[in-house]
Amino acid sequence: MKLTLFLAAALALAGCTTSRQIVGQDGKPAHQISCDGQAQGMDACYRKAGELCGAAGYDVVGQDGSARPFFVASGGSFSSGAAVYRSLTVACRG
Repeated sequence: MKLTLFLAAALALAGCTTSRQIVGQDGKPAHQISCDGQAQGMDACYRKAGELCGAAGYDVVGQDGSARPFFVASGGSFSSGAAVYRSLTVACRG
C-alpha cells in the first residue's frame, strides 16, 4: 500500500519531455511538445524545441499549462498533490 502511495507521488512530481509531429493550422509540419511534471518547467519544452528545430529556430504556435489535483487513499493512509501538465507547439523555420 505504501508502494502505491509512493508511486502516485513520484509520478506527479516527475516528468519527461516528449514530442510528436503534427500538422499545423497552416497545413505545415509542427511539433507538439509535452513537458509534464513538477520536476521541470516550461524551459524543458523550449530546450526540446531547440533540439528539434536546430539553428534555423522556431515560431511558437501555442502553449498551455495546467495543474490537476489528485488524491490517493489506500489502507488508512493517503497522498495528495497536483499533477502538472505543460505543452508547447512550435513550427520550425526554414
